[in-house]
Amino acid sequence: MVPLAEIEVAKFDYLTGLRVEGIVRPMPSRYLLLDNQTHEGKVGYLAYQLVALANGKHVLLERGFVTAGGTRSHLPKVEWLQEPLDIQARLYQRSTNPLSDELMLEQGVPSRIQNLNVVQLSSLWRVDIEPYVLQPINKPWPYPQPWVPIPLSSAKHFGYAVQWFSMAVVLVILSLWVLYRALRKGVHHE
Repeated sequence: MVPLAEIEVAKFDYLTGLRVEGIVRPMPSRYLLLDNQTHEGKVGYLAYQLVALANGKHVLLERGFVTAGGTRSHLPKVEWLQEPLDIQARLYQRSTNPLSDELMLEQGVPSRIQNLNVVQLSSLWRVDIEPYVLQPINKPWPYPQPWVPIPLSSAKHFGYAVQWFSMAVVLVILSLWVLYRALRKGVHHE
């Protein structure tokens, strides 16, 4: 695990999945509910909270999935982190969706958003926020985490390699057969 305080985004090509650990300090009244989420057949929100790291940087902590109430006018109650926490997490870096990328923040505490846009959020909250989210792997955790890592075993990688190699061999054999027939046909016409 990489210490959170030592993460330098520029040193990594790909942050998603990187396991980290460190202490996070919650920032007061900086809470978000990402709208239109589903988990195990239920509709709700992904709850996020702004936290500070030991090095003074700020990042969003994913609290987890919270089921929506009966009406949109009543946001669900979330147990927000109140005290510093020693956390183990994996990083998630959201990819940009060119069709729907606007934050669309609704004022309030917590604020409801339609998209997780860290750049816009940094501007609105007037604080630099790191371009990744902490997804806790601490057990127990109060809310379900909707992400499920999909590990590929070495046997599965080997299986894919054999499959693609076999298709390449078949393509070469078919190409040679077509070439042979074309040459044979050309010899008989002369």
